[in-house]
Amino acid sequence: MPSIAADRALTCADRSGSAAFPPLTLRQMKFRTERLGRLYTLTTDEVADLWQDLAAEIVRALRRFDPNIASRTTFMKGVMHLWYRQKCKQLRREAETLSRVVPLPPLGTEGFDYADPGERGISEVDARLDLADRIADLPEDLFALARDLLAGKSVPEIAAERGVHRGTVNRLVLQLRVHLADLDPAAN
Repeated sequence: MPSIAADRALTCADRSGSAAFPPLTLRQMKFRTERLGRLYTLTTDEVADLWQDLAAEIVRALRRFDPNIASRTTFMKGVMHLWYRQKCKQLRREAETLSRVVPLPPLGTEGFDYADPGERGISEVDARLDLADRIADLPEDLFALARDLLAGKSVPEIAAERGVHRGTVNRLVLQLRVHLADLDPAAN
């Protein structure tokens, strides 16, 4: 499983005055990365990338290691635990983002790409066109918010980009829902 980049990370660890990873740590790293690969159906290359990322994270964290507080293996296990939790959140967020994205047709081609002779296809195209028209008529701040939400950004990401509190973005989301309420009353 370990690749050239991971071997380089181990070599860097040796140069920084720390020993190579113990066998227990290597087994724990393999277990965690393979588990993420199974949970999120990742390719073997993506799992190898996760392994390298974890190795690099441990090497970076070893600068903070204090032998008076814990053993080296315990410290590395704690680093792996934190990395694993953060990586789970990141992968889950990416999966949710991909499932939420609803592409709008490019300007000038509305309806052509989504034309379906069936009744369901026509109503779906009409709904998308109504939504596109309604979004274009929104006030500037709500238009920017709708664009960010349709791009798959989360409320915390939008708040961080704008430098405002998440509550402010949530308030704008509620205003956006009010503006779009008559398109789908069941959603509100």
